[in-house]
Amino acid sequence: MPNPTVKEVETRLATVQCAICKGSSFGIDERFMQADGEWRGICRKCYYTFPIYTDMEFYLRTQPDIPYRLKEMSCPTCNHQGVSLNFRITMSVRESIYFLTCTSCQKTYPERSSLEAFE
Repeated sequence: MPNPTVKEVETRLATVQCAICKGSSFGIDERFMQADGEWRGICRKCYYTFPIYTDMEFYLRTQPDIPYRLKEMSCPTCNHQGVSLNFRITMSVRESIYFLTCTSCQKTYPERSSLEAFE
């Protein structure tokens, strides 16, 4: 599972809204890119920053329920079950978003995570 490029991540971030200003223009702050796949996203409108996690192999190994849930998720375009997790973000303390690709039609889309509980 290859890690996404900076350009791919920036393009796909445009499909979600900033937790603060509700804008949809984001960039990657390359000064904070770490070798372990943790990056920092920044809203170009209000400068809010949030973590981006691109190492999904490690995440899937350490979260045993996630692969099972991904197999059950249905694509909003073709209704086929089964998606792959490309990367994830924690937009706020109460909102984690997965960026998925349908294994059948290859449609990409974001999905709010119901798998992570925040207290």
